[in-house]
Amino acid sequence: MGYNKAQAEAIWKQWKEKEELLLRKEGASEEMIERLRQSDWEDFKAERRYREHTRVFLEDVELPGGDIAGPEMEDINVLLNCIENQQLLYILLTADKKTQELIVLRMRGYQIKEIAAMTGTPEQTLYTRLNRLKKKIKKLLEGE
Repeated sequence: MGYNKAQAEAIWKQWKEKEELLLRKEGASEEMIERLRQSDWEDFKAERRYREHTRVFLEDVELPGGDIAGPEMEDINVLLNCIENQQLLYILLTADKKTQELIVLRMRGYQIKEIAAMTGTPEQTLYTRLNRLKKKIKKLLEGE
Protein backbone atom coordinates (compact mmCIF):
# COMPACT_ATOMS: atom_id res chain seq x y z
CA MET A 1 0.00 0.00 0.00
CA GLY A 2 1.93 3.07 1.15
CA TYR A 3 5.69 3.23 0.64
CA ASN A 4 7.76 3.17 3.82
CA LYS A 5 11.17 4.72 3.10
CA ALA A 6 12.81 3.73 6.38
CA GLN A 7 11.70 0.12 6.10
CA ALA A 8 12.83 -0.13 2.47
CA GLU A 9 16.23 1.34 3.36
CA ALA A 10 16.69 -1.06 6.30
CA ILE A 11 15.90 -4.02 4.02
CA TRP A 12 18.33 -2.70 1.41
CA LYS A 13 21.11 -2.31 4.00
CA GLN A 14 20.62 -5.86 5.29
CA TRP A 15 20.72 -7.22 1.75
CA LYS A 16 23.82 -5.16 0.93
CA GLU A 17 25.69 -6.29 4.05
CA LYS A 18 25.06 -9.95 3.18
CA GLU A 19 26.15 -9.37 -0.41
CA GLU A 20 29.35 -7.58 0.64
CA LEU A 21 30.17 -10.37 3.07
CA LEU A 22 29.89 -12.90 0.24
CA LEU A 23 32.00 -10.72 -2.06
CA ARG A 24 34.75 -10.46 0.56
CA LYS A 25 34.72 -14.26 1.02
CA GLU A 26 35.16 -14.61 -2.75
CA GLY A 27 38.15 -12.26 -2.68
CA ALA A 28 36.68 -9.10 -4.22
CA SER A 29 38.67 -5.92 -3.66
CA GLU A 30 37.34 -3.25 -1.32
CA GLU A 31 37.45 -0.75 -4.18
CA MET A 32 35.19 -2.92 -6.32
CA ILE A 33 32.83 -3.52 -3.38
CA GLU A 34 32.61 0.24 -2.78
CA ARG A 35 31.90 0.99 -6.47
CA LEU A 36 29.21 -1.68 -6.46
CA ARG A 37 27.73 -0.23 -3.26
CA GLN A 38 27.57 3.26 -4.81
CA SER A 39 25.97 1.93 -7.98
CA ASP A 40 23.40 -0.09 -6.04
CA TRP A 41 22.69 2.89 -3.78
CA GLU A 42 21.98 5.11 -6.78
CA ASP A 43 19.64 2.44 -8.18
CA PHE A 44 17.91 2.15 -4.80
CA LYS A 45 17.43 5.92 -4.57
CA ALA A 46 15.98 6.07 -8.09
CA GLU A 47 13.53 3.29 -7.24
CA ARG A 48 12.64 5.03 -3.97
CA ARG A 49 11.93 8.31 -5.74
CA TYR A 50 9.72 6.48 -8.21
CA ARG A 51 7.77 4.69 -5.46
CA GLU A 52 7.38 7.87 -3.39
CA HIS A 53 5.81 9.70 -6.31
CA THR A 54 3.71 6.87 -7.67
CA ARG A 55 0.11 7.16 -6.63
CA VAL A 56 -2.17 4.29 -5.88
CA PHE A 57 -4.83 4.57 -8.57
CA LEU A 58 -8.29 3.19 -8.18
CA GLU A 59 -7.77 0.45 -10.75
CA ASP A 60 -4.70 -0.74 -8.79
CA VAL A 61 -6.67 -1.15 -5.57
CA GLU A 62 -8.11 -4.59 -5.00
CA LEU A 63 -11.61 -4.02 -3.69
CA PRO A 64 -12.87 -6.58 -1.19
CA GLY A 65 -16.27 -8.08 -1.93
CA GLY A 66 -16.22 -7.24 -5.63
CA ASP A 67 -18.00 -4.36 -7.29
CA ILE A 68 -20.43 -2.98 -4.73
CA ALA A 69 -22.04 -0.09 -6.56
CA GLY A 70 -22.12 -1.70 -9.97
CA PRO A 71 -20.55 -0.60 -13.22
CA GLU A 72 -22.15 2.85 -13.10
CA MET A 73 -19.50 3.98 -10.59
CA GLU A 74 -16.56 2.25 -12.25
CA ASP A 75 -14.44 5.38 -12.23
CA ILE A 76 -14.50 9.10 -11.66
CA ASN A 77 -15.32 9.85 -15.30
CA VAL A 78 -18.73 8.21 -14.97
CA LEU A 79 -19.43 10.37 -11.93
CA LEU A 80 -18.24 13.55 -13.63
CA ASN A 81 -20.41 12.88 -16.69
CA CYS A 82 -23.49 12.82 -14.43
CA ILE A 83 -22.90 16.29 -12.95
CA GLU A 84 -24.86 19.10 -14.57
CA ASN A 85 -23.81 21.98 -12.29
CA GLN A 86 -20.80 23.52 -14.03
CA GLN A 87 -19.30 24.97 -10.85
CA LEU A 88 -19.53 21.67 -8.99
CA LEU A 89 -18.06 19.92 -11.99
CA TYR A 90 -15.17 22.38 -12.00
CA ILE A 91 -14.49 21.75 -8.29
CA LEU A 92 -14.39 17.99 -8.84
CA LEU A 93 -12.29 18.29 -12.00
CA THR A 94 -9.71 20.44 -10.23
CA ALA A 95 -9.52 18.11 -7.23
CA ASP A 96 -6.41 15.97 -7.19
CA LYS A 97 -6.58 12.32 -8.29
CA LYS A 98 -6.42 10.95 -4.75
CA THR A 99 -9.41 13.04 -3.69
CA GLN A 100 -11.35 11.93 -6.77
CA GLU A 101 -10.56 8.30 -5.97
CA LEU A 102 -11.65 8.88 -2.38
CA ILE A 103 -15.00 10.21 -3.61
CA VAL A 104 -15.58 7.17 -5.80
CA LEU A 105 -14.71 4.76 -3.01
CA ARG A 106 -17.01 6.61 -0.58
CA MET A 107 -19.81 6.50 -3.14
CA ARG A 108 -19.24 2.76 -3.44
CA GLY A 109 -20.03 2.55 0.27
CA TYR A 110 -16.60 2.11 1.80
CA GLN A 111 -15.88 3.62 5.19
CA ILE A 112 -12.84 5.84 5.75
CA LYS A 113 -11.13 3.09 7.76
CA GLU A 114 -11.54 0.64 4.86
CA ILE A 115 -10.28 3.17 2.31
CA ALA A 116 -7.26 3.92 4.50
CA ALA A 117 -6.42 0.22 4.62
CA MET A 118 -6.87 -0.25 0.86
CA THR A 119 -4.81 2.77 -0.19
CA GLY A 120 -2.26 2.94 2.63
CA THR A 121 -3.29 6.53 3.37
CA PRO A 122 -3.75 7.65 6.99
CA GLU A 123 -7.39 8.09 8.03
CA GLN A 124 -6.79 11.68 9.13
CA THR A 125 -5.45 12.55 5.67
CA LEU A 126 -8.63 11.17 4.10
CA TYR A 127 -10.81 13.16 6.51
CA THR A 128 -8.81 16.29 5.71
CA ARG A 129 -9.28 15.77 1.96
CA LEU A 130 -13.02 15.29 2.40
CA ASN A 131 -13.35 18.34 4.65
CA ARG A 132 -11.50 20.56 2.19
CA LEU A 133 -13.75 19.36 -0.62
CA LYS A 134 -16.86 19.90 1.53
CA LYS A 135 -15.77 23.48 2.28
CA LYS A 136 -15.35 24.22 -1.42
CA ILE A 137 -18.77 22.77 -2.25
CA LYS A 138 -20.41 24.58 0.69
CA LYS A 139 -18.87 27.85 -0.48
CA LEU A 140 -20.27 27.16 -3.95
CA LEU A 141 -23.76 26.44 -2.60
CA GLU A 142 -23.77 29.56 -0.42
CA GLY A 143 -22.87 31.66 -3.45
CA GLU A 144 -25.91 30.48 -5.43
